[in-house]
Amino acid sequence: MWSCVNPLPQLQGCINILHGHKAQVNSVAFSPDGKLIASASDDYTVRIWGVETWTQMHRPSGHRFLVSAVAFFPDGQRVVSGSWDGLRIWDVETGEQSGELLNGHEDSVTSVAISRDGKQIASGSRDWAVRIWDVATRNTVDPTFRGQTGSIQTVAFSHDGNCVASGSNDNTTWIWDLQTGRQMGNPLQAHRDLVMSVSFSPDGRVASGSADFTIRTFDPQTSTPMGKPFLGHEDVVLSVVFSPDGKWLASGSSDNTVRVWDVETGKQLGEPLKGHTGGVRSVAFSPDGKWIVSGSSDSTIRICDAGT
Repeated sequence: MWSCVNPLPQLQGCINILHGHKAQVNSVAFSPDGKLIASASDDYTVRIWGVETWTQMHRPSGHRFLVSAVAFFPDGQRVVSGSWDGLRIWDVETGEQSGELLNGHEDSVTSVAISRDGKQIASGSRDWAVRIWDVATRNTVDPTFRGQTGSIQTVAFSHDGNCVASGSNDNTTWIWDLQTGRQMGNPLQAHRDLVMSVSFSPDGRVASGSADFTIRTFDPQTSTPMGKPFLGHEDVVLSVVFSPDGKWLASGSSDNTVRVWDVETGKQLGEPLKGHTGGVRSVAFSPDGKWIVSGSSDSTIRICDAGT
């Protein structure tokens, strides 16, 4: 069992549990230097945690609704969060909001992502749209991407910053070309249920996790699946993320587990990481690939050793 107690136990690779949120944790992210973790929750807050001390540093508050997503800027000094009331940018050092609310969606923001140069934010919403924001001007960039026929559950930037992937309740993943403002290729259609999470690998392939309990990888250039589905989860796959070197994939599920996969073979590595008492809604690798952080509907955040 992946089960541990504070402060620094070493049991099945788990090094700590972070307590503090009063409701389910929807999103977690490591800072670029690996020293901080950001989390977003149904308790209307974003929280910033110190990895070296395993303590909460700030609790940015300002959203008037549940916070669905959070992401660090490449400079590590700011985070962006998404909620029903729009997007907010927070200063990591002070915990204070930076600038005005970014508001343009017609419904709740479900997902946010930041380009690797820090100049653009992508956001997905229940209004079926993907918007790109210019960080310098805090305005949306035309066009707004539309075409999927359901809520946008997830968005992710490619590593080269040239495109954005979006997964939807219509069971599809679309790739949007930021240079042309158009869809790239055909919709990726391999899942039989909602696409809950997407992630780009460093070499440009796309992984998607679905409510059909499976994970698929795609070549976005050809819009075709690569290999067979990753099978093992016993419930909805809520989050997928590539390791920094692209060799592994971590996934979180409503079956309360985190699993790690070999990307080339599609085989699960080791046993499922157990310990959460609720669905694992978000997973993230540390920048050096050594740690996996997970946020759960049990209101906790867990950190484990990816190598074990």
